[in-house]
Amino acid sequence: MPDYSHVERYLNAFVNYEVLPGFGFAEAGYDLTHVLELLRRLGAPHIGPRTVHVAGSKGKGSVSSMIASALTACGLTTGLYTSPHLVHLGERVQVGGMCATPDELLSAVDLIRPHVEAMQREGAWRSFTYFELLTVLAFVHFRAKGVQAQVLEVGLGGRLDATNVVVPDVCVITPLSLEHTAVLGDTLAKIAREKAGIIKPGSRVICAPQRAEALRVIQSTCSAHGVPLLSVGTDVVWQVVERSVDGQSVRVGDAHGERTIGIPLAGTYQAENAVTAVAALDALRQRGTALDDGCVAKGMAGTNWPGRFQVL
Repeated sequence: MPDYSHVERYLNAFVNYEVLPGFGFAEAGYDLTHVLELLRRLGAPHIGPRTVHVAGSKGKGSVSSMIASALTACGLTTGLYTSPHLVHLGERVQVGGMCATPDELLSAVDLIRPHVEAMQREGAWRSFTYFELLTVLAFVHFRAKGVQAQVLEVGLGGRLDATNVVVPDVCVITPLSLEHTAVLGDTLAKIAREKAGIIKPGSRVICAPQRAEALRVIQSTCSAHGVPLLSVGTDVVWQVVERSVDGQSVRVGDAHGERTIGIPLAGTYQAENAVTAVAALDALRQRGTALDDGCVAKGMAGTNWPGRFQVL
């Protein structure tokens, strides 16, 4: 197994936001100005690639993986940033389905370390967290690899998550439920407001099926920003054609017709995730990214997302 201990030793010197007792977003006046400043000093590596930003409580990792696999199959050099990892840190930062190596992440650490230390000496910036610096490492690695498209899974919440420094082409919100209530809020509406914080003017929004309380918040946010919302389950419908332990095929229907896609993931819930991913890819195509139906289908069928209802 690759040895990421040197990278982890650097990151572990910074506290993990989630373990700070009583440290809620609202109470701390938390914002992303210091992350944006670090990225500015690094030459804004987060800006440029086509960007799909994925938030939610369930399924966001699977959706992100499917989207990235399809974009790679369509010939785009594609970065995928997810969390957590199952075996090693490199799984969180991938390009073209290949995990970042320890040496690649160490090179990124060498680039960011002087700027982090300078900001700490200046005294005007609060301390960074583990996740914030890992997110910056991902952007630096993506730039080094010449990434043309990036798929970013939100770590916690959305509005104030370290990934929410990008200007997304497509925003995806997977099913929401009560989670991290001490930080995000104790109602579904409050959590939806945090998740919907990734929505920005100029983007397109894909929303997986939601409970009414959450959907109202998402609809209101889209309306406020003047962005189109496509709802899976109403604007896009689906039917499972075949399912086995080896995967499933799903018939997807929308205003443009029907098609059948196959995925190698067996969980019943993965059909909904697949349809959400297809809708996001269609939205990206509407934003001007050349994506062929054949390569999208090939990429979806080649999705590699271990540990999720995996048969061994």
